[in-house]
Amino acid sequence: MNLSKTEKISGIILAALLLIVTLNSSFFFLVKLNLGFTDWIAYNSCSPVSFLYLCFFVVFLVNKKAGFLVLTSLPTYFTGTMSMFVLPWSGSYLFAHVGHIIMTMNLIWVLYVVLKHKNFKALATGLLIGMLVFVPYISYVITYNQAHQEEIAMLLQQK
Repeated sequence: MNLSKTEKISGIILAALLLIVTLNSSFFFLVKLNLGFTDWIAYNSCSPVSFLYLCFFVVFLVNKKAGFLVLTSLPTYFTGTMSMFVLPWSGSYLFAHVGHIIMTMNLIWVLYVVLKHKNFKALATGLLIGMLVFVPYISYVITYNQAHQEEIAMLLQQK
């Protein structure tokens, strides 16, 4: 799929913004809160998903196959867009919501580009593979966070 100059530039700008907020979020959880890898991928589930999207975005720019763009749509929607509806809009969560908004904007860009170019096969394939791969991850995140909800609440109150 060949993108127009505007589509490509807007995608790169959105990806760059996502990289910045993801690095900031990862720094907060890994360095400031000093979490281990297991806690990080559960408590800050947006970051691993965003890093994976960014890798697939680069792969897409190189090989022009839109299926790579769509692969992370489900976890991006779950960890980014849906988080805006379940997390409070106050305190330290406001910084997280900036990242969630940028994740959602990237997701909208992906869907816009794929649908505009009528690449329905890539959309279907990417969503199917994404479901098979990421539903277990989403289940893990939900289960882990429910089991450790007091720990994360205490960590976030300290910072």
